[in-house]
Amino acid sequence: MQCGFSSEEIQQRTRKVEATLRCPHCDAKLDKWEVPDAPFIEWASEFQYICFNDECTYFTGGWSVMASQRNACSYRFMYDPLSGGCHAIPVLSKEALRENIVHAH
Repeated sequence: MQCGFSSEEIQQRTRKVEATLRCPHCDAKLDKWEVPDAPFIEWASEFQYICFNDECTYFTGGWSVMASQRNACSYRFMYDPLSGGCHAIPVLSKEALRENIVHAH
């Protein structure tokens, strides 16, 4: 599900994330993610939405971007439903953060 959207199309898709809950970079459905209860970290909301598609160009390209800054990590696309903001959330591996994905019962 890797897509080569233009930067203009990604900007248009980003403006629609609230309605679609889809990643503007790869069009994958965003997963509801429960914010962990961790000391020294405060989140305004208890849930965020994150793209966990390992083929997403935002995630796959993040490894080289971060390596060029001497960081051994990447990032995933994240949508904050409380603020309506779209952000990058750093990850150290493909498996990072997955334990907090909220699965429908």
